[in-house]
Amino acid sequence: ARRVADRLHAAASDAGPRGSDWKDSRPPWVKPPVPFITISRECCSGGSTLAQILARRLSGATVGASWSIFGGNIVNQMLQSHHLPADLARFLPEDRVPEVSATIGEIVGRHPSLWDLVQKTNHTMRQLARERHVILVGRGANSVTADISGGVHVRLVAPAGHRAQYYAHRFGVSVDEALKHNARCDAARRRYVSTHCSADVADPAAYDFVINNAHVPLEEAAERIIAHLRAQLGAAA
Repeated sequence: ARRVADRLHAAASDAGPRGSDWKDSRPPWVKPPVPFITISRECCSGGSTLAQILARRLSGATVGASWSIFGGNIVNQMLQSHHLPADLARFLPEDRVPEVSATIGEIVGRHPSLWDLVQKTNHTMRQLARERHVILVGRGANSVTADISGGVHVRLVAPAGHRAQYYAHRFGVSVDEALKHNARCDAARRRYVSTHCSADVADPAAYDFVINNAHVPLEEAAERIIAHLRAQLGAAA
């Protein structure tokens, strides 16, 4: 019986790392995921400002070195990466490519098809998420990168009146005009995500955080996001 027990103990010792030994035994070629953040936002809810706060706090911190923001400039990054003319950026607003311009361009061979440009943009976002510390703003980035480890996905919202007051004050227009502008902008962004990502931009299940900027200041929101990012990195270590 003692010999059998000794053999079982030896077999267990040879079976591989246990519990706390597992992390240290990870093969050196298995790299932890690169952290990144995506921000989806209602119009005038503070998405760009939140991205700037996060980038400032995270750059040089223990979470990583320099963090970069990609919002409207993601199209320019895509065009540069694929050696395409910079003026094609005007065909890719976040809502849609103007249909007449896109059709004429495809007929005469002026630029790639709309589908091809969007796919290249999505590919660029995925590549950035895997390789760099980035904050991706808009364009359904959470859906595009949903299967990539290391991401924290944020949705920023606020009541329509709150957002309209901000736009009206900033641009010197009436609140009614601001409400109409924001409604058009939100509809365009919903259409872009629905068309190109087959997703509902307002689906709360697609995000780690849905933050109401009317109740949670952006500085506080940034603290919560960074804390979650650090906890996630620790769990993956």
